[in-house]
Amino acid sequence: MKQKQLIFCMGLSAIALLTSCNEREFEFPSEGSKETEKGTLVLNLNASTNFDQTRAVDEDDYGNVQNYNVKVLTSDGKEKLSCKGSELSSKLPLTLGIGSYTVEASYGQERTKSRDEFYMYGKDVVTVKSNAQETVNVDCTPTCGKVSVTFDDEMAVLFTEYYVSFDLTTTKGKETFDWAKVDKDPWYIYLDKGDNTINYTIHLTAKDDYLAEIGNEKVNTGKVTGSFSLQRNEGHNLDIRPNYIPSTGGGMKLTITIDGGTNNHPITWEVPSSWTN
Repeated sequence: MKQKQLIFCMGLSAIALLTSCNEREFEFPSEGSKETEKGTLVLNLNASTNFDQTRAVDEDDYGNVQNYNVKVLTSDGKEKLSCKGSELSSKLPLTLGIGSYTVEASYGQERTKSRDEFYMYGKDVVTVKSNAQETVNVDCTPTCGKVSVTFDDEMAVLFTEYYVSFDLTTTKGKETFDWAKVDKDPWYIYLDKGDNTINYTIHLTAKDDYLAEIGNEKVNTGKVTGSFSLQRNEGHNLDIRPNYIPSTGGGMKLTITIDGGTNNHPITWEVPSSWTN
């Protein structure tokens, strides 16, 4: 009887031990199991824009990687690290199980259009190997393009009102925005990867002394249209200049220069020949 009691007590002790192990999440993987194989990860974080500095947005802030949010994710989306760029030095090298990981970094808030801010994002995928240290480089760049307009002073001589309306369609939907004659600050516009087509319309209201003649009728309002391609981290400026030539046909030309680094395409619109009501 005592022997049976001893065996029963030993059984209870074994159950208690296993229960305690489960609560502490102890593991006893078999030799050679992938769960026991580890590697380390180090990260180089960079951020840059090709935009010119503006008054509305201090773009130097976007180059400070200390402000960035950094994440390391498993292939099924589980977070293994989430911290600020300023905390990275204390968390690296990061020990991880072998496998594939996505490293993301971001700063700012993504908007379809804004004059106050834009969004920086970068990611890379790295494979961690057993007993090896992997280095991943994450380069963050804007998810937007930058659009601006410059009106020549002569525009105010010929027109009482003038402005430019823009529209484009991305995976986030259709977006429209205007540039008034008094505007100075650029628009930061969300763009898809690759080329994006931005359409624009210049709306004009001529002064009485510079009315356009269409047939035998004088008109004071009109518009001209065009488009250009834009990619992320690129900026384009429409430089709009009138060229008034008095004639019986009410000759007036509107010169439009698209500035964008190597993409520099002067366009001349003739008014009233391309002037439409």
